[in-house]
Amino acid sequence: MLPLTNTHIHTNYSFSVFESPAQAVDQAVEENIKILGINDHYTVAGHEEFQKACTEKKVCPMFSMEAVAVDQKCLEEGKRFNDPNNPGRFYFTAKSITKKLDENGPGFKAMQTMRKSLTERNEKLIENLNNHLKSIGEDFSISMEAVEALTPAGNTTERHVTQVLAEKILEAGGERAGEIVEKLCGTAAPALDDPAIFQNFLRGKLIKAGCPDYAPELPEAFLSIEDMCSLYLEMGAVPLYPILGNPETEMEENFDDLISYLATKKIFAIEVIPNRNTRERLLAVVEAAKKAGIPIVTGTEHNTKTPGSLVDKFTAEEPFRTAFFDGALVLLGHRVAVLNGETGYVDSEGNLRFDNRAEGLEYFKKLGQEFYEQSI
Repeated sequence: MLPLTNTHIHTNYSFSVFESPAQAVDQAVEENIKILGINDHYTVAGHEEFQKACTEKKVCPMFSMEAVAVDQKCLEEGKRFNDPNNPGRFYFTAKSITKKLDENGPGFKAMQTMRKSLTERNEKLIENLNNHLKSIGEDFSISMEAVEALTPAGNTTERHVTQVLAEKILEAGGERAGEIVEKLCGTAAPALDDPAIFQNFLRGKLIKAGCPDYAPELPEAFLSIEDMCSLYLEMGAVPLYPILGNPETEMEENFDDLISYLATKKIFAIEVIPNRNTRERLLAVVEAAKKAGIPIVTGTEHNTKTPGSLVDKFTAEEPFRTAFFDGALVLLGHRVAVLNGETGYVDSEGNLRFDNRAEGLEYFKKLGQEFYEQSI
């Protein structure tokens, strides 16, 4: 039986239930996952720690990153991709990163701009929340320093902001904390003793779109799909689209059409989060990838404070187990080729190395298999 894989998890370098990349690797060992991929938002800062832990525990590593791009035409037309709340928005992954961005290059500067814009938005969220707390007569506040302390590289998200708020409220004590929540949110929290549930409640009541303390993202936080692809190619990575699958959005109604669209953007790999899907939708995604001759991989995200298995509810079954393992090998093979000075699965312009897709998949699977066997 082929090994289990999970190539899309987040760690504390963005936001996660995992307190470190090493902790995620430990859980992968416990659950017999042999290929694991770190996939933090807007940062590769956790890669060194992740690689060390994988080497020590004999887990085959995949180095990736995630960001959000935008298709302006789809935004204007109200068409949604894998972000069901934001038309045109496009969660987007760089898989099998092989290079650091040149500090004088366009990709590095674009990354700095995106992160600066996201930080400025978090600062605005904090300001709004503090004003809200003051308006209801509370004498405590939250700070950016406390938010930044939650993640090693200062890569803050709105989830970190909510976590700090939740922790400050709980410092008041059970009954008093409940009173603060009701004044802030207009209703009682479903649970104060479960960090994930409590934080998600606050986030949904206070800072999501349409809520009293919402702050819109700055336009500078989002590159176009083409520019994000260029940034990922600078990293020597394979640009990859994570299919939402469920709920069904306008751009994901037909997976064959979606994959054809992605090809026009030079995106020739996909992944899926099976826990969000039905078996039927997942099977349709796998079949579409097979038909198109592109790799598909799987993940569980783990970008909340809710503990859970690194093995999703379908990956152990066929045809998913084989499809995801083969897809992981192809992406690992890309990294091997690039580090050996060869052209990878895609070249520096984003074009496929092999016109014959089946031939390309077999070539990179073989390279990936060799790397996998050396790693474990």
